Amino acid sequence: MTLTQRVVGVLAAAVVALAGCAAGGSAQPAERVELPPGSVPEVLAEADGVLVGHRRDDRPGLLRLTPDGQPAEVPLSPATGYGATASWYALTAEGGRILGVGGDRGGAHGNVRWSVWTGDAGGVAERVQAFSTFGGWGAGDLVGAVFASGGPLLVGSWESAQAGNDVMVWTAAGDEWSRVDVAGTPLESTRTTLNFAVAATRAPGGALVTGWQAGASGQKPAVWRQVGGSWQVTSLPDGGRAGIALAARCGPAECAVAGRVDGRLALWRFVGDRWERVAGVPEIPLGEREPVAAPLIVSGGALHIAADGDRVRAIEISDGGVTTRAIADVRGPVRALVASGADAYVIAGEPAQLWRLPELLG
Repeated sequence: MTLTQRVVGVLAAAVVALAGCAAGGSAQPAERVELPPGSVPEVLAEADGVLVGHRRDDRPGLLRLTPDGQPAEVPLSPATGYGATASWYALTAEGGRILGVGGDRGGAHGNVRWSVWTGDAGGVAERVQAFSTFGGWGAGDLVGAVFASGGPLLVGSWESAQAGNDVMVWTAAGDEWSRVDVAGTPLESTRTTLNFAVAATRAPGGALVTGWQAGASGQKPAVWRQVGGSWQVTSLPDGGRAGIALAARCGPAECAVAGRVDGRLALWRFVGDRWERVAGVPEIPLGEREPVAAPLIVSGGALHIAADGDRVRAIEISDGGVTTRAIADVRGPVRALVASGADAYVIAGEPAQLWRLPELLG
């Protein structure tokens, strides 16, 4: 080996070492969770353990991970043809209750035929709704299911009386769901501002909806927060020329949002009484159709897991700044993220797989 080759080798080793330090040291280990043969995970929910909404043999299924990490089937009872072939769009759990949204395309126009599922770990059933509840001329999408402080909510969109679509909320009376009148509230679109919902989560005082607003100043990331039964809308700061808030999670006193600004990953935090964009987030390209998981609220801050090309990173956010760490073996895109004790679980990859990240939060 020549002197030049030795120098190049030393420099390369130093670069690798420095890169490892910048990314938070050694890679976070990951363990693949073996699901039943043919199962493709679609959504996750935090429960007494972890709930996994999956699809197998062109039918929906629901699994609960036992304390030892083994998947146990939760009986699922479809009531319609579209429910029997649905994919999972949303899943949430609280206090032993489970609420989910499924959908499958059909009919002359290929629209999504929505199904609502409720139950507990002993079994979850589709609750049949009138066609006009989620379908018809004014129908939009369903994007989220939330156990809010005032009761369960479904969130999506519906034809606006003024312009475009409104952000729409459905509430339940027993097993029957109905739309809320959003006229005159921040959920309603106007001739100057169009509202678009992407996802929803529980928040202190109610619920939080993520999405964007389109108007004369362009496309801005926005969140709608339910407080005491009324709604407030906030345009997230530093939203660039084209921004969108894609997914969120809240704790008792704060929230974290993941989104896209001008084609790059963006993160925001709500702490105290205001939103702020997180500085120092890695410059990660994010395509328009690329899925994004909701960040976790952790002690002292938040944690997000994102695909950066073929790699996957854990991005830790605290008042002291942002640090990143590579996650071994897992490949993108990242579709869902939940916590279970000190462990985190993610759905990632193509085809999608379920991974356990042991002691990531410990």
